[in-house]
Amino acid sequence: MTILSENQVKMAFEYSCKLDVFSIKPGNVFLDYPAYGMTHKDFLQGSMACSDIVCEHGMDIGDKILECVKASMDVVGCNTNLGIILLCVPIVEALYLDKNHNFEQNNLKKVINSIDTKQTKLIYKAINTANAGGMGSQEKFDLKEKSSEFTLLDAMKFASSYDYIANEYANSFSNIINVVSSNWRKYFKLMENAECATTATYLQQLSKNPDSLIARKHGLEVAKEVSKRFLEISKEYSELKNPNILNKKLLLLDSELKIQGLNPGTTADVVVASIFLNRLGL
Repeated sequence: MTILSENQVKMAFEYSCKLDVFSIKPGNVFLDYPAYGMTHKDFLQGSMACSDIVCEHGMDIGDKILECVKASMDVVGCNTNLGIILLCVPIVEALYLDKNHNFEQNNLKKVINSIDTKQTKLIYKAINTANAGGMGSQEKFDLKEKSSEFTLLDAMKFASSYDYIANEYANSFSNIINVVSSNWRKYFKLMENAECATTATYLQQLSKNPDSLIARKHGLEVAKEVSKRFLEISKEYSELKNPNILNKKLLLLDSELKIQGLNPGTTADVVVASIFLNRLGL
C-alpha cells in the first residue's frame, strides 16, 4: 500500500480549492463571476498561500489553523478560506493519526476531542484574524472572550444549532463524510466531470440545508427561502449526465443572489472538504 505523502496531501487540498472556483456555484465566487469585492484568483491565491502549512506533519493544530489564516490573509488581504481551513486541517490531522495515512472518522473524532483550551484560544485568534462575516456577539463562548477556559468542542456544540461548520465539529463531520462526499462520488460517476459533480453537490447541499453564512447575515428565514429556490434546479441538474445545458439557468440564479448580497459561503466550504476527502481516498 502506498502511503500518502505530505506533498500528495497538499496537492489534494489545492485540487479541491481549485475545483471549487472553477465550478458554477450560484451566489458564490467562481471563475469569471466575482462578487463581494473578491475574484476567483483571490480564492486560488489564498489556498496556495496556506497549502504547505495545511499538509505539514507534526504541527500543533492550533498553530496550524492560525498560521494558515495568517498566510492567506497576508496574500489576499481578506477572508477567502477560513471555513475551508477549519474543515480541512482536522481531516489532515486525522489522516496522520493513522500509520498508513488512511482517513478514519474515529480518528477525526479524537482530533476534535483533543483540542485543548490553549489550542482553542489560537483557533479563536484565527477566526478573529479572518474577521469572518456575521458572527455577532454571543452570551457564551463569544469570539472576543479572552478569560474563559473552554474547549473548541464546547464552543462548537453551543454554536451547532445556528452554524453549519460548528454542527459538523459537534458530529465528527458525519454529514460531510456520509452524505456530501458520497454525493460528490455519485455525481462524478454519473457525469464523468469533476466540475459538474461539484456544482451538483453544491446545489444538493444548499437545497437541503439553509446556508449558515446567509443565516448569520440575513436571518434564518432568508436562508430557508434561498434553499427553496434551489430545490427544483438541484433535482433537475443532479439527474442529468450532461447538466451543462442548465448553465444559463444557474447563471441567472447566480446574478439574482449576488444582486441581493446572498452568499452561500458555508455551503461552498463544506463541498471543498467533501472533495478533499475524496481526493485523499475516503
